Formats: sequence, structure tokens, C-alpha cells
Amino acid sequence: MAFPEKSRPGPAGEQAPPAEVVRQLLATVVQEALRAEFDRFVGAAPYERTPDRRGHRNGSYPRTWTTRVGRLELAVPRDRAGLFRPSLFAKYERSEQALVLAMVEMYFHGVSTRHVTAIVEQLCGTAISASEVSALTRKLDTTLTAWRERRLDTPYAALVVDAHVEQVRREGHVRATAALWVVGVTPEGYREHLGIWLGASESEASWAQVFHDLTERGLHGVTYVVSDDHVGLRAALRRYFPDAVHQRCQVHYLRNALSKVSSDALHERIRVALRDVWSAPTREEAHGRVTRVIAELRAATPRVADWLADTHGETLACYALSRDDVRRKLRSTNAVECHHQVVRRRTRVIRIFPHEASLLRLLTALAIEQNDRWRHHRWIVEPTFIEEEEPVRRSACATTAGSWNPPSSKRRSRCDGAPESSTRPEKYTKTCT
Repeated sequence: MAFPEKSRPGPAGEQAPPAEVVRQLLATVVQEALRAEFDRFVGAAPYERTPDRRGHRNGSYPRTWTTRVGRLELAVPRDRAGLFRPSLFAKYERSEQALVLAMVEMYFHGVSTRHVTAIVEQLCGTAISASEVSALTRKLDTTLTAWRERRLDTPYAALVVDAHVEQVRREGHVRATAALWVVGVTPEGYREHLGIWLGASESEASWAQVFHDLTERGLHGVTYVVSDDHVGLRAALRRYFPDAVHQRCQVHYLRNALSKVSSDALHERIRVALRDVWSAPTREEAHGRVTRVIAELRAATPRVADWLADTHGETLACYALSRDDVRRKLRSTNAVECHHQVVRRRTRVIRIFPHEASLLRLLTALAIEQNDRWRHHRWIVEPTFIEEEEPVRRSACATTAGSWNPPSSKRRSRCDGAPESSTRPEKYTKTCT
């Protein structure tokens, strides 16, 4: 036979009141406090005639207030003008906003909506569905959309272009979706995410839409672009930036080269050889080194030797930049790849996004967050880029050793406002990372 559980006695030996009694008592106190505050707001008690009256009563509306002792069903008085706002709820509303911000912050840090629901229920004693969490995050869309559509009035001398793939539920199936990134580098040497776009793949149409959006928003001053060798990307770049130097990412190129051989010995041999080529101080020296590498590899792997002979020039376009420290920064897409690692740490928890809007929302917030960090650190100190006034089309594939030497930049230094000299010392200030 089961007996009802007795209440635990209090300090004075009396039994503690049941939770329902406490809840009803608190509801009565809160209701009376609301009525008293409304009387002060109106300036008169019910049915009282007084010249100090500042409004008229207009009934009440129900409101549920969740507290530590349970839900309180309250009748909140209202005036005809709808101006009465109970001060009792002001603190509650602020805490509610803080809770919403906390949930959004958890979402942006890769905590799935279901985990956010469990955390909120444990902390607050009230349940909130995953759909409600998603609805709260959608309120940020106005701000995030405004950032993606902002004007680009600042010139960007260089672009770093790359993409990565996430899994999104689309058209009733889980499909791979390309997240397309473009990082701009200002003439002063600062990096900035220019936007984030989603595409079904890295096709020419997808990248063309990206570059069309950028040009419509005012992108200008581009003289140098670094990216991988994706066919669709290269076609879109030729269409929208025909006069810019195109540098093929050396990191991607090395991976492509290593994928063509299976021997560990050849892997190491090609890796060392290509790094030695790319460390050459001049384009002429780099061409000489790669010529020797091709001759040495022809006996062991003629297919790789022929591929290097046909494509190595695409990785040497960075020699159009006169300074070695600038070339090291802009010879690969590492500026974006490092950020991809941060993004994947967040998206790995979610794994499959329910729709493209949720993925775009998260990636946009992460891009804004990254821009805030980049804004305080100069990536390249006093960079020397290619002069935009040069009308010659600078194609990486058509460039040959010694065919073009860019003039030194005459842009003004952001630090002291003085024009930069055409000759620079051999040592430079250490660049920010």
C-alpha cells in the first residue's frame, strides 16, 4: 500500500506549505501589485471621479508568467490608449532578451537547436521547442542580410577566393552545398570577408552570381586574385576580372601534384622540389629551378613531368608582386582556409542543416565575427600591390619569366600619410598574423 509523502518540517517544526499553495499566494500578490500600479498610472481607483485622471480603463488581457514555483496566470490591466507597461515585467523582459541572446550565442558556437532546448529547460525549468529556438534565430536575418548587401566603397587590391562544402537538406534529400567565400585585402593591408554565398556546386554560374553581386555592390580596384584551379571559378574570374593577375593556389597545386603519384618517396621528392621552386627570390630563378625538376622527374614519372611543364606557370603569377613578404601571404588561399577550420568546428556539431537559410545564417554570423577580429590586426604591413592603372591584361597562364615588372606602389601609407618611396629597405617590420 502506498502512502502519500509527508511534507518536510521547517526549522520551527512546522510543515512547509505545498508548492501549489505558494504558487497561488504569489499569484495573488503579483495580481494586487499590478492593480495598484495601474491605479497609480491612471490616477484614479475604479469608479473614482477625479480631475487627476490620466486615462481610462479598458479591461485586461491574460498573461502567463513562468517563475520558479510554476506558471502564474495573471490578468494584466490595460488602458484605452494602450500605454500602460507594468514595471514588474521590465526585469523579466530584460532577462528574456538575455536568454534569447544566450540561445543565439549557443547556436552560433555550433550547439544544435535540440541541445539548446535541453540546456534552456534545465536552466529555466521551462521547455522550449527546437522550432522556437530556430524562430528566435531567424529574427537576426534582417541584420545579417543588411551585412551581406552592404556597399563596398573601399577599394580592394586583392581577392582570396575559396569554397567549402556542407550538408544541407534540400528538395527532400541531404545534398552537398558549396559555401562560397571571398576575402578582400585593402591597399592598407587589412583583410575582410566581403560576403558569403551558397551554391549547389562550384559551377561557373554559381561563381558568376557571386562576382556579379560584388560588382553591383561597388567592388573596385581589384588587380590580383588567388584561388584554386576549379574550371567554373576560373571562367567566372576571366569574365568579371579579365585584367587582374590570377594566382593558382600553391597549396592546392601541391595536393594535385601529390595525387598523381602513389610512392611515398616520390611524394617527398615532389614536395621538397616544389617548395624549393616557390622559395626562389625571382621569377627567372623559379623557372630555372622548375626546369631542372621537370628534367629530373621525367625518367621516374613522365606524366607528372609533362603536367608540371604545362601548368607550373600558373603558380608563379605571384611574382608580379614585388615584395617577398606580400607574395608569401598571397600565393595561396590560406587566408580563407584557416577560417574554414573555425567554421567546420561549429558546423560539425550540427552535421546536417535543415535548410539553406540556417546554414547561411550561421556562416554570415561567423564571417562578421571574423571581420571584427581582423579589423584590429593589419595582415600585411605597408603592402605594395599592382598598379591598377596598367591596362595590360595580366593572365597567369600567359605570363613568362621577366615579361612584366610591376612598378612600385605610390599609394600613401596609412601610418604616417607620407608617400612611399619607390625603393624599400631589405628588412621590413614583422607582419601581423
